[in-house]
Amino acid sequence: MFIYIFPGGAARLLYNLEKSALRKQILSLRKKLSAEEITVLSNKINNRLISLDIFKKSKTIALYVPIKNEVDVRPLFKCEGKRFVFPRVENGTKKLTFYEAKSPDDFEKGSFNIPEPKTTLNKVDIENIDLFLVPGVAFSEKCERIGYGGGFYDTTLKYKNKNARTLGVAFDFQIVDSGFSEPFDERTNAVATPERIIINN
Repeated sequence: MFIYIFPGGAARLLYNLEKSALRKQILSLRKKLSAEEITVLSNKINNRLISLDIFKKSKTIALYVPIKNEVDVRPLFKCEGKRFVFPRVENGTKKLTFYEAKSPDDFEKGSFNIPEPKTTLNKVDIENIDLFLVPGVAFSEKCERIGYGGGFYDTTLKYKNKNARTLGVAFDFQIVDSGFSEPFDERTNAVATPERIIINN
């Protein structure tokens, strides 16, 4: 696989791969990140996020618990004046339900051994969420998204409020050439990386 390294160490895949192969390649690259690199790059993304008008205007924001060296958006938890919700897989479905969480104690091991909010917390209707921060394996310049293949976000985001916005978060090497999107794939409105904001036009 040919990878071009941009100044500052950002990598970019320069040609399309079949989705499963592309997923494998990006996950391999992300696995090589050190804990320090993840913290530094995640903080750059978080600082970029809180400066965005859409973040400032949003009152209820969906975050996620990072896995497999994903961007860590949990520091945003400390932002005042916001209500933060986290996803939980509905048993037997591919749909996510969101619960308001306020501390690390509000989570338990859930589906796929991923920490999920406890069902005793306040459940928040998807219609009341203003902004979704969406993880992914890869994104394109057109804000196409590749997840882990389960289709949970693709299924769930179809039910969001029409005025709500979706914002992918990724490291720069996760931005790949477009063309892999399928009809059922949900694109995000934008993607935030440590170096830039990509807008879906």
